[in-house]
Amino acid sequence: MNDTTELPVRRRSPRGQGKAKVTEAAALLFAEHGVSGTSLQAIADKMGVTKAAVYHQFASKEEIVLAVAAPVIATLKAIADRAESMPEDRARAVVVEGLVDVALSERGTAAIVRRDPTMARMLDAHRAYAEQIARIDALLLGPSPSVERRIAMVFAGGGIMSLGALPGLDVPEDRLRAGLVAAMSRALDV
Repeated sequence: MNDTTELPVRRRSPRGQGKAKVTEAAALLFAEHGVSGTSLQAIADKMGVTKAAVYHQFASKEEIVLAVAAPVIATLKAIADRAESMPEDRARAVVVEGLVDVALSERGTAAIVRRDPTMARMLDAHRAYAEQIARIDALLLGPSPSVERRIAMVFAGGGIMSLGALPGLDVPEDRLRAGLVAAMSRALDV
């Protein structure tokens, strides 16, 4: 007896798209509910797949968090790489401009990185992120920074990264960028 009934063909995403889809769904949910408030099941539900499909792409929630933050980490590295080859004054200006640009281009992720305590804790323990933050801090603060300078750094950096959480800020992008660069530069005496 020969069964001619065809089995449904399982469609597969091109290599690498599965991880990108999980990361995209997770980023949206993290922005809405925070990392702690987002389960792997919620990510699967958002994608319309099973939790096992999410586990097929990532072994843990922490891996997903790091994948969501990866573009920001890569940009921080590029900023530090560029600035470290410049004279000190120009390097600080390049870092300020770079941080503003990453905050603007990655508004949602940048806001999650700084505002979500679970993500911040995971990233602070992640070597690649910690290394880039240390490089950026060294470029902006210089050797032996005063307490006041450290406070200014926290104030300026937190303000820039929180930008993604400001709904309804209806300002043209170029004006917003210029204002943010000026504010951060003043705060840090750049």
